[in-house]
Amino acid sequence: MFYGQAEISAQVELLEYIRPGDRLLIVGGGTGWILEKIAAIFPSGLEITYIESSVRMMELTKTRKWGENKVELVISGVEEWIGGAERSEGGEIWSGGKAYDCILTGFFFDNFKEAHAAAIVRQLTPFLKSGGHWLESDFYYPKKRGKLWQAILLWAMYVSARLICGVEAKRLPDMDRIFCAVGYRVVYTTYHYQRFIRGVAYQRMQ
Repeated sequence: MFYGQAEISAQVELLEYIRPGDRLLIVGGGTGWILEKIAAIFPSGLEITYIESSVRMMELTKTRKWGENKVELVISGVEEWIGGAERSEGGEIWSGGKAYDCILTGFFFDNFKEAHAAAIVRQLTPFLKSGGHWLESDFYYPKKRGKLWQAILLWAMYVSARLICGVEAKRLPDMDRIFCAVGYRVVYTTYHYQRFIRGVAYQRMQ
């Protein structure tokens, strides 16, 4: 409610990297509103794996309208889901027989310490096709260039998140550094809410 449309806009703007017939992996999708935004652009033809650890959030997701797209709803933590994935003889990780064209994570990695976020990126990368896109949106606070009001908001959010939800993180992970370290490049960036919210399309190059 506090950030209004900015969180939604940062994610929706990245949907232009989805193509007809793509296979999508959405991690930590929350209430599932993104499925309706995707269906408004692609009412059919997509295969979507939607992972959410909260039973309550998944119940809300089930009420969404995703057109004729094929959507697999998975109640699981992402690392548990990764552990159950199939591997080919060559060692690549697959789900349902083929890799994904896009991975979507919206306001997901701010929950984790940097080392934990990096581990998740490394573990999920084999699910993405070479040349595929990882569409990532989250809060953005660059060191030495952020504003005081942003620092205060982040501090307040993390204090409340640790008390209420047990979130492990105390600061935002450096996602650009994490993605670049495992072979991605930034192909598009969008900013919202006075540059406090950012959406990035990373392309897997390796």
